[in-house]
Amino acid sequence: MLLNFRQLEVFRAIMIAKTVSGAAELLHVSQPGVSRLLKYTEQKLGISLFERHKGRLVPTPEGEELFRELEPIYKRIEDLDFTLQRITRADNLQLQIACTPSLSNYVVPWLMARVKQQMPTARIRLESLPNEEIAEYLSQGRIDFALGFYDPDHPLILAEPSISVGMECVVPVDHPLADKTSVRFADMVDHEMVCFFPETLIGQNIEREFAALDRSPEMSVMVRYADAACAMVEQGLGITVAFEYTAIANRFPGLRAIPIKGSRQRLHFLRHNGISMSSNVRKFYELAKSEIRSLA
Repeated sequence: MLLNFRQLEVFRAIMIAKTVSGAAELLHVSQPGVSRLLKYTEQKLGISLFERHKGRLVPTPEGEELFRELEPIYKRIEDLDFTLQRITRADNLQLQIACTPSLSNYVVPWLMARVKQQMPTARIRLESLPNEEIAEYLSQGRIDFALGFYDPDHPLILAEPSISVGMECVVPVDHPLADKTSVRFADMVDHEMVCFFPETLIGQNIEREFAALDRSPEMSVMVRYADAACAMVEQGLGITVAFEYTAIANRFPGLRAIPIKGSRQRLHFLRHNGISMSSNVRKFYELAKSEIRSLA
């Protein structure tokens, strides 16, 4: 092996800190020690990993390539470390949970607060991920469970249906639609819209609704997540659509969310189909499923 773990650790710290002194501070070691190890590493490899420029270290193309290969390894090491903590510390329950970004705006924080009232020592690591990554994390056993608006139809994933969530039209408070108590997609088609990428679940839902009308709205901006869509609406770039409880969450006082008639989406609790939950994880999971019903 050309480089040992310590050499890789020092290299990564320099890449992150951009200076030898910063790397030394990150690693809690002396600056000369970092400099010596970097020099030795470059001599051993026979290449330069950094160029010195105005007191900073700028990675060479070789250094950039090494860093790209190294980062996923460190991610797995961090995951392993977290797993070891979960195994060896029985006094505090530690969970790894994932959800789609729109659910992380309000629903999941609200839900975690409710459950932690009953399990106050539980510690939660929440990942906000797109649907395809949630399926990947679950199938690899990297998270305990997840919440999402879809059933991934994966042999290793069990999707348990939960509450049915409506869709909302999000508009500025002074918009012509703002005074309506509810709207249909037909009411929205003549207004400029902040749309979603077609591969997203909400983008597919919206496209299906407008296809049924045989009409398409004028697109102003296209985004991936509801939070970004609402921010665009706040800036006057059109109206948008979001799932209930995810659109505003009291963070956009200049916007109004109007229920869209007839449009609903099922929320799912997702877990690995072949990995048993510990008793405490199972307790947390069942409490979460129970608490979320109060939103229905």
